[in-house]
Amino acid sequence: MCGSGGLRGPNRRLLIKRPIDLFLQALPSRRLFPAAFAALALGAALPAHSGDLYLGAGTSGVTAGYAQPLSERLVLRADVSTLGRPHLDRSRGGIDYQARIKADRVGAYADWYVYKGMRVTGGVTLNDAGAQLTGRGNGATVTIGGTPYPTTAQDRFDVEVKFPQVMPYLGVGWGRQPSPEKGWGLAVDVGLSVGKPRVTGQVSGPQLPGAVQQADVDRELADLRRSLGRFKGIPQVGVSLSYRF
Repeated sequence: MCGSGGLRGPNRRLLIKRPIDLFLQALPSRRLFPAAFAALALGAALPAHSGDLYLGAGTSGVTAGYAQPLSERLVLRADVSTLGRPHLDRSRGGIDYQARIKADRVGAYADWYVYKGMRVTGGVTLNDAGAQLTGRGNGATVTIGGTPYPTTAQDRFDVEVKFPQVMPYLGVGWGRQPSPEKGWGLAVDVGLSVGKPRVTGQVSGPQLPGAVQQADVDRELADLRRSLGRFKGIPQVGVSLSYRF
């Protein structure tokens, strides 16, 4: 949604694309607490080699986890991360733009060390990740699906972007190989939780619901889905500090 320039101009990119770009960067949801507890408890219960506790930071926010080596090459890990609840508010051309972002994750992984500290990783992430995007016309004429519509100060166009709750994870990284040596370690991971976001939207307020054709809303959402086509999942880049006990 945008002002008189239409949802296809720079205003629309501020309303939709800038919040979406920040979305992949946004305390975990209560629904994820049981999964986080179970994953971490499972890792701590495995005997084998000495385990690592680690804390990290990156695109998924702040991370805490446990890693349990099963052999000199294979390590199982579980962690929980959150980016909190950031908001983005901006005004341009008489239009107010707001984005409410949520990004919480619980992950379970298997690391295979291929050469010294280099490792490949596969796993699964349980996600509570999405964004609520709101555009307000503030009485200006806005364009939805190519059609101009007058608005009141209370009219708005709401869009929800939601990633799948369960997503496979693939990645690579570098870290401390399993060994009996205790102490501190450093790790770097780069990967992707694979899955496309679902996009839904609707108009609300005293005037737009009775005026806007559903076909125009559908066209606007289709255009947004096309712009989101480059997102094949949630990228994850992070650095962590661990202690082996």
